[in-house]
Amino acid sequence: MKGKILIVGGYGVVGSFIAECLMKMYPHQVIIAGRSFSKAQAKAEEFQNKVIPQQLDINNLKDFSVLNEVELVIMCLDQQNTDFVEYCISKGISYIDISADYQNLQEIEKLHCLAEQNNSTVVLSVGLAPGITNLLAQYVVSQMQNVESIDIFVLLGLGEKHGDHAYRWTFDNVDSNYTLKIHDEEKTLKSFTQPLKTNLSGSRNFYLFNFSDQHVLLNTLDVPKVQTRMAFDVEWFTELTAFLRKLGITRLFRNKKVQDLAIQSFKNFPMGTDVFGVKVIGKNKNGNSKGVSVTGNNEGRITASVAAEIAILILNENLPKGVFHSHQLVKDIPVFLNKLKNYDSGFQLNL
Repeated sequence: MKGKILIVGGYGVVGSFIAECLMKMYPHQVIIAGRSFSKAQAKAEEFQNKVIPQQLDINNLKDFSVLNEVELVIMCLDQQNTDFVEYCISKGISYIDISADYQNLQEIEKLHCLAEQNNSTVVLSVGLAPGITNLLAQYVVSQMQNVESIDIFVLLGLGEKHGDHAYRWTFDNVDSNYTLKIHDEEKTLKSFTQPLKTNLSGSRNFYLFNFSDQHVLLNTLDVPKVQTRMAFDVEWFTELTAFLRKLGITRLFRNKKVQDLAIQSFKNFPMGTDVFGVKVIGKNKNGNSKGVSVTGNNEGRITASVAAEIAILILNENLPKGVFHSHQLVKDIPVFLNKLKNYDSGFQLNL
């Protein structure tokens, strides 16, 4: 390894999981950074100082001297612009982003030529959804001919501990309308409508949700229809959310004070478990279908595991230069997914 690994947001929930995964393979080569040096230092001490704490504000261009010794950046924060990633690319630094925000990913996609010119590999769609959802969809397409549609189902546990930003992103998207190109026609869809029932940790309804994976897969796979739906592990909560959406009450979820109250409630009165699941069903022109799935516990840890394995790929393989999504770079998807069992023995893979 020529340089160090910098994890931005490295003392947060997912960032610290990634640091924990990588420090075993690269001791004293992983930098955890964020705006608070004291939080980074406390996390480094928790890890017996096998990681290096640093203060870094990605919105302050004068603050980037830490990048002088870095080979790979793993971004665990959502950004308002692409200034930081452009700076990394200009220095020939490779980059992983775990963001689930499609607008953010679209802006980074535009930097493909810049990354090619500067010998940088940028990987997006890294985590559960997007990430594992993309990989499973790619695998299904590789196993069938003339795939006409892909349905993605994402199960999230209400007992999972998230950062505030993740909660706010979910609340905002419960009450969103979004556009998808289905059979080459732009369609406006409403989140938490059009239920489909499938069996994933039990039979339940899943509702449309604006995950970035469906947008990306429509652009990168030769499949005319891709839709992603989600459900919570607590079934009555899923159905209540869908009912409130039907009544138009979910618009309240966009209010910051309502979000603050809801976030506190989830933290003080947890319900459900930290289970997660993904199921992908592909159908072809002949009416045949193929379903694949994964299940496990602790979505944050599995996101970190995917990021760690992508990091190992970048550092050890001669990957193409430019901006790619995870499913465009991982050559042997079953082998890659099976490696995730090393991080979590409860991770179940059904191919």
